[in-house]
Amino acid sequence: MTPDLHEVEVDGRPVRYRVTGNGEPLVLVHGLAGSWRWWSPVLELLGARRCAYVVDLPRLRDPVGAPQLSQWLARWLDVVGLERVELAGHSLGGLVAAELAAARLEQTQRLVLVAPAGIPCGRGLPGRALPLLRTLYDVRGWLPMLTLDAVRSGPLDVARGIAFVSGRDLRRELSTVRAPTLLIWGERDHLLPPRLAEEWQEAMVDVRLQHLRCGHVPMLEAPAELAACMLSFLDDELANESRN
Repeated sequence: MTPDLHEVEVDGRPVRYRVTGNGEPLVLVHGLAGSWRWWSPVLELLGARRCAYVVDLPRLRDPVGAPQLSQWLARWLDVVGLERVELAGHSLGGLVAAELAAARLEQTQRLVLVAPAGIPCGRGLPGRALPLLRTLYDVRGWLPMLTLDAVRSGPLDVARGIAFVSGRDLRRELSTVRAPTLLIWGERDHLLPPRLAEEWQEAMVDVRLQHLRCGHVPMLEAPAELAACMLSFLDDELANESRN
């Protein structure tokens, strides 16, 4: 299933995004130095029961730095005309999705956070070097794609992003999120230790936790398991809303 390519204008600049499938709108947000391609292994699976939207976040430079990403995504949703959505974000994208869910309570129906950044783990840029190498080894079959995306982002964007996620603490905002939330964490995540999941659970009102047997990037390491987990949660929550 090849996603359909669309283009809109956000903040006076053209933005391309892709859409595939049918059903409730599900917006997928990639992580740092990534692209929509990171979600490509699960698009067909998710598209069987959802209308999946994937968009590349802007590069981290004025006027949209890392702290403004969720506001940018909100403006993109408005331009595309998505008034009520399910949101899923990975790593930095999980932080962005959670920020948006906290800011737009009525717009976010359900939330899926895959190994999200947003609660500091105590590691700065030097402390992430070895975990990053181990993570890259876990997804070595995807290195050409990852390398291309990293080159597009550039080292300054990566450094800015790491500095942002190292210090950003969402716990106050998380307590205001009302969307039912699924938290997914790889048991072998080297970048964001699975122990952080407990802190996310403590901070949120309506949250479930699911562990997968993989590392930091379930979309690439365990796509079938990730898609099944997401759809089970989203369909269950949709059924609950229909019964209420």
